[in-house]
Amino acid sequence: MDKQDKLERKGKDTGIRKFREKVKEENGNKLIIFDHDRYAIFDAYEVFILCGRNVLRPTGTPEKITAQDILLKYGVQLE
Repeated sequence: MDKQDKLERKGKDTGIRKFREKVKEENGNKLIIFDHDRYAIFDAYEVFILCGRNVLRPTGTPEKITAQDILLKYGVQLE
């Protein structure tokens, strides 16, 4: 463990390297989906669910998540 890791555990500023690692970790599983002049940023597991694939309990989600749950999360109006 280096000095930067110790500072991070204490909640202190850790410098640009740690900041970049954190941003990369937070955004590493995101996908951008384009549709003509629109786009949306989804978590990777959400795209698979919207495409009809089964996903085994993604981290930080309820026991069962459906395509409708994902669409509602992003404010899509369902008919």
